[in-house]
Amino acid sequence: MKRWIAGVLLGVALALAPAAADAHPLGNFTINHYLGVVVRPDAVILDYVIDMAEIPTFQERAVIEADPARYCRDLAAGIVVRVDEHRIEPLPTTTRLTFPPGQGGLDTLRLECGYRAGLSARVTSPVLNVEDTNHADRIGWREIVAHGDGTTLGTSLPSESISARLTAYPQSLVASPLDIRSGAARVTLPTARDALPISVPAPDDVVGILVALMVAVGLGAFHALTPGHGKTVMAAYLVGTRGSHAQALILALAVALSHTAGVLALAVLTLAGSAILAPERAYPYLSAMSGALVLVLGAWMVATRARQAHAHRHGHTHEHDRGATSLGWRSLAALGLAGGVVPSASALVLLLGAISVHRIELGLVLVVAFGVGMSLALVGVGQALVGARGFAERRLSRHRRLGRALRFAPSLSAIIVLILGLGLTAQSLATLL
Repeated sequence: MKRWIAGVLLGVALALAPAAADAHPLGNFTINHYLGVVVRPDAVILDYVIDMAEIPTFQERAVIEADPARYCRDLAAGIVVRVDEHRIEPLPTTTRLTFPPGQGGLDTLRLECGYRAGLSARVTSPVLNVEDTNHADRIGWREIVAHGDGTTLGTSLPSESISARLTAYPQSLVASPLDIRSGAARVTLPTARDALPISVPAPDDVVGILVALMVAVGLGAFHALTPGHGKTVMAAYLVGTRGSHAQALILALAVALSHTAGVLALAVLTLAGSAILAPERAYPYLSAMSGALVLVLGAWMVATRARQAHAHRHGHTHEHDRGATSLGWRSLAALGLAGGVVPSASALVLLLGAISVHRIELGLVLVVAFGVGMSLALVGVGQALVGARGFAERRLSRHRRLGRALRFAPSLSAIIVLILGLGLTAQSLATLL
């Protein structure tokens, strides 16, 4: 029992920790490519490696594992090899498929395909062009290296792999992966005389399930306290609109609910095989939607404060101030959606890990528990913000100058929300364009 519980703790912790030791260094969504080109006098030898992270492996595993040699043959169509503008066909020679352990009980996938493309002896100094067009719309590392074997190459392509054939990615390039999809080389041929997981447990007892739930709740709370989830926007919004404790509670729950719904929706998209949209491509659109919602709320808050200032100048301060600063259900729902609409990839990996061992009900429960942990943490943050604002108002109102300055806090908060909305929207649009 103790050994099993330890496995649950370790499995869930590694599944949700963003920097877990077994997580793919380039992220859970990546499909990474390496193409090694060796030019011999009579042939071009290609060493092609595909390294899939956990989520694309989950999507593609059944097809690839059923017939890896056929998959290598299919990939050959996406490897374009031209000699003096004449395309030559790479013919598969070797195939090797392995499944290194990944995150959240999921495997990663490593497929090694060997190819040979014959060269004509009629040209002594051909120009060789190679291009990798496979998985063109997927994110990931792309590397091409080239060297001669009995030939001399004039090329800008490196002769050695800096990732050791996708086994050791340089830490300095993880944030901005290599993206080499094509290359060219002038080939000098010899004369005729010279030529020669963490695993996701399948619990069978109540204690194990409870332990897994508690760990998921705790990690969800920790995840909520890391940067993100609109806590800055939430703080400015609650201060700027003089939100109550009940409204802070509703707002925190809305963030957690939208996050949980986002994880489930992205899981459905992943299980659908990305026929409509690759899961990682959804993130920029979700971020753009989140930024747009914050921008609209910020504009509404600034407009509200402007109306209050106008009413104040005309002697209607008290009546207008109450109505203008009230929080409506629509604004609370919009802010909650903005704070949680971008789902955590770690929570998605946890759910897919459970599905992969045929424990979908466990995965759903753990994702919900993760959302509960998030809501508890965000409720605490919201209550603390409302309490701190009330305390500050009571203390500072005793001082004449500070009391006057306090009146500008809602206006300043509205401007902060507007600026944050502009920044988030601009950042997400820059990613999309």
